[in-house]
Amino acid sequence: MRDSQLGGQEGRAGGGAMAALARSVVQRLTAREISVSSPDEAIVASIARALIEAYPDGMDALRQELRRSRIGDTELVDLYFPEVARYLGCAWADDQAAFTDGSIGVARMQAMLRGLGRNWTSNASAETGGATVLVVLPEGEQHSFGALLMTGQLRRQGVSVRLEIGTADDDLRRLVREREFDCAMVSVACDEQIARCRRVVEALRQGSDGRLWIAVGGPLVGAPIDLRARTGADIVTCDPLQVLQGAISRQARTYEQLVDSSGYAGS
Repeated sequence: MRDSQLGGQEGRAGGGAMAALARSVVQRLTAREISVSSPDEAIVASIARALIEAYPDGMDALRQELRRSRIGDTELVDLYFPEVARYLGCAWADDQAAFTDGSIGVARMQAMLRGLGRNWTSNASAETGGATVLVVLPEGEQHSFGALLMTGQLRRQGVSVRLEIGTADDDLRRLVREREFDCAMVSVACDEQIARCRRVVEALRQGSDGRLWIAVGGPLVGAPIDLRARTGADIVTCDPLQVLQGAISRQARTYEQLVDSSGYAGS
């Protein structure tokens, strides 16, 4: 979707078409978020118990109850899984559950998510020239669950997502040099990982010759530190909508500058 070069594809039918397509992706994501209701706390607790105590038979039986309550796979993953992960974390922090319970519960949700994600990806109707996003979990990061959730959400909206976990800096440079991405999202969980995150951001900048719009997100967002300055990212947020909107704005400005300098009018 990025018009970083004029020619070959005629600016991908011009900046207007590019921006319109990208905006449609953002609008669909926004509509999905608005339509989501609040999770039922009793169902959250039931899912947590089924994951820990009676998996997989208990989870299969619970999903039948969820279907009767008109809670489908999408709502289960987008609305309930994040709340279940939070529920398990709070239970451990309050000494109401063992750390292993939370680890097992999250691992089982990830396994379910991967299975569902294969169906969503294979059934998705890819749009020609649609948005392309690179999601990076630097080496040493352990919180892959949130990244998997976001990846599935974006793919269901027609966004092409590449997920890289623990990838070496040289490989990331090569990847963004050889492939076109509209933006990259890098996750960071703790202070100890900030330096590693910064090296990832620098590798993405170098590989893309500074063209790539880069966001940093993850559990450390909201901490009383200047995460943008310390990582070198363009934006700090956990909201993929903000990242896509920032990428759209960057691309529009780049396109206008190229038009002004080259006299290219598009189609």
